[in-house]
Amino acid sequence: MNWVIGIVLLVAIGYLLDREVYFYEGVHLGPRVQSWLYDRWSRKYDEGKKESQLRDDEMLAQPLLEALNNIPEPLILDFAAGTGRLSYALMNRPEFHGRIIAVDLSQGMLEQAASKLRPYLSRFEMLRHVSLPLPFPEASFDAVCALEVLELFPGMDEPLAEFARVLRPGGLLLTSRGTEESGRKAKIKSMPEYTSLLERTGFENIRVTKWWKLFDRTLAVKHGASEPVGARSLKDVLQCPACGEIGWEDRPNALRCAHCGRGVAVTKNRIVLG
Repeated sequence: MNWVIGIVLLVAIGYLLDREVYFYEGVHLGPRVQSWLYDRWSRKYDEGKKESQLRDDEMLAQPLLEALNNIPEPLILDFAAGTGRLSYALMNRPEFHGRIIAVDLSQGMLEQAASKLRPYLSRFEMLRHVSLPLPFPEASFDAVCALEVLELFPGMDEPLAEFARVLRPGGLLLTSRGTEESGRKAKIKSMPEYTSLLERTGFENIRVTKWWKLFDRTLAVKHGASEPVGARSLKDVLQCPACGEIGWEDRPNALRCAHCGRGVAVTKNRIVLG
């Protein structure tokens, strides 16, 4: 009888681990575990995204650039950038002359992005950053992109509020809503709940469009108006993790804070390890 109980327990544990690790992608296990998981998955991650990536230019890059067409050189934050799918789609548009700062908790995923976007590294910069808040001042970006990621937080309020904080007034948010077809019922917001949440965190002109079966695309504007940020570099907006100031000096394989001397490592592929 004991062996039957043991088998049942093992099956139950295996089911829970599979559900937490693969179905929910480590969302309940904390950012450090998530980072480790994505590092392990990074080399083959795009293989499971081929269906949605087929329309990245049409469904992501084109509408984003149309909304930013009055800004010659926008500064875009690609949050949870992963292997750089959105950044790649943007950089391949000849009319895009802005800069992108890609942030992800996984160095492995950013290594894949660096390989994919190697011809564009003069305008594409990468930062590994594991948790919120983001290391940028208020109103640092003309647009914030955060695709297929809201459901990976314990709650959506915190990331949406943080996106609103680092966006300039009048800036653009490109994000996504997990659909009921995704099966993540505990993480799905109904359309009224979702739009209400966006409004509460400071967004207006909310447009939700069917993207692919697991996600809807969302475009929204931060309330207010301000001048464009323009094409700043990562060093122009990155706050020191020690003193919170902005100002960096280049060092071999590192950046050094000009205010307190704190060093931040930089990999050979130019990933800043925040």
